[in-house]
Amino acid sequence: MNVKEMTRLDCVALLKTQRLGRLACVREHRPYVVPIHFAFGDDSIFGFSLPGKKVEWMQANPHVCLQVDDVGGMNGWRSVVVDGHFEELPKGPDLDGSIAGVERMTAPVDSDRKFAWSLLAMHANWWEPGARKPGDAATISGSHLFYRIRIEAISGRQASW
Repeated sequence: MNVKEMTRLDCVALLKTQRLGRLACVREHRPYVVPIHFAFGDDSIFGFSLPGKKVEWMQANPHVCLQVDDVGGMNGWRSVVVDGHFEELPKGPDLDGSIAGVERMTAPVDSDRKFAWSLLAMHANWWEPGARKPGDAATISGSHLFYRIRIEAISGRQASW
């Protein structure tokens, strides 16, 4: 197996093609890692979520880490780690509280939120992972949020056989 460092361009290329990553945050010296759906653009990671443990922890300590990988089976693997800073994007107009409201949502007025929405909306059902909690019905409240992780450092490795 040959393991080598990835260039920044290679790391960005991987972030552009993947949607699932593992977000790590820390609160009171305790780590928490959770899978998220995301979109990459403008040197940032964008996401959509309901309030919960992940959001509370990122609000308490905005220093986060995201790990994204592509396991190519017998051909090798690639893995990128992003160190960044969480920020909640300004609220837009409230929705009607239903999943259908998210599906019908037009681009928000705020330019950062509009950009996040445009990147996330390029994928079918982009809102679904962030709009559901275990055991909940398929509805959301006006408390959902868009967020950005500003990339402070990025690194990656890849292996091939």
